[in-house]
Amino acid sequence: MRLSSLLLGLLLLLGLASPSVSANEARGQCQAPVGRDFPAAPQEVGALAGPLLKINEALDAGKYDFRSLLVVRNCKLIFERYKDGIGRDHNHTIYSVTKSFAATLVGALLHAGKLKSIDAPISTLLEKPPSLTDEAWAANNRITLRNVMQMSSGLEYFHDPANNPIYRLKSDRLAVALATKAVAEPGTKYNYSDGDASVTGAMIAAASGKDLYNTAKELLFVPLEMVNHDWWFMDLAGRYPGGWGLRLRPMDMAKLGQLYLQGCNWNGQQICDRSYVAMAWTAGPSKYYGLHWWIGRTATGLDYFYASGVKGQRIFVLPALGIVAAITSITPHNEMRGIEAMMFAAIAEAPADAGPPDEAVLAQLAKVQKTGFTGRNRSLAIEDQDYPRPPR
Repeated sequence: MRLSSLLLGLLLLLGLASPSVSANEARGQCQAPVGRDFPAAPQEVGALAGPLLKINEALDAGKYDFRSLLVVRNCKLIFERYKDGIGRDHNHTIYSVTKSFAATLVGALLHAGKLKSIDAPISTLLEKPPSLTDEAWAANNRITLRNVMQMSSGLEYFHDPANNPIYRLKSDRLAVALATKAVAEPGTKYNYSDGDASVTGAMIAAASGKDLYNTAKELLFVPLEMVNHDWWFMDLAGRYPGGWGLRLRPMDMAKLGQLYLQGCNWNGQQICDRSYVAMAWTAGPSKYYGLHWWIGRTATGLDYFYASGVKGQRIFVLPALGIVAAITSITPHNEMRGIEAMMFAAIAEAPADAGPPDEAVLAQLAKVQKTGFTGRNRSLAIEDQDYPRPPR
């Protein structure tokens, strides 16, 4: 059982139990410009109040280490809760959710004409790393940007953060990624790889003429008014990792989902082409993975898309329901199994056609959000990056 199915159940309930809305709102479109934060509309939680209260009470009783849970529907913030002592403006490490931000930068560079295609060989987009042999460089001349974004470069990679040199600050990650041997034809076999994501990040920097972080500031963080962000773990070659290291507010994580929900347009500015959203959410060699975005479908045929990071970092987008959700946590998979069972039990008990919530329930739900999560991690190793940071 995974956090993805857990949160998805909650989101399905949000969509199915919410009041009817206009055709535009049903697609989740913003009806007014969004600034630093989404407009809060907790009064629009509707029939979801009871189930949300039950779920949060169970999370509190289980003492789970949730840091944030935000739900945006039709561009309005209907639920927002943080861990006790953590506020809206703290940033969090988002681990591999970073990859979906990198994917968005690729789309923005395509829109700006700084990248012509994601199907060009990487050798035409990058300079050879100094430490890489000519033989190794030539061996990669058929790998494309699309291949690495779909995790299908064909290059050997074993996911071992403790020992793989690609995670060391004194490595040239691009050279490490490209120096590995080919084990499959490019574009034919999926293999989750932070090596591939490192190539994506290097190509973004090469196309923009700036490092990855400054590219993100210019093309994404400034237009979307994202604040208190950071990007950690620059390597020996001066490159930020394309697959991890980004720190963001949960509010700004939700903005990325909302950006995709409305065709990559933000407050009237086209960040990337509308067609790029469909491209990013189209499966490659794995039916569950597009261009650094995960793809899912419920048993009832509802499509959803999500960005995923270890220890429970997620952005979920359900286009048909106009819903985006963001969470940060320090939660292992074995705890998630129990959380999932609890959430689906609450969902099963909640009728989709329930009437307006009781005022007492609304008041209690508001109190829960103000008091915050209080659970503590019991089993995962905590690293320095796992501590939320307030604004500097």
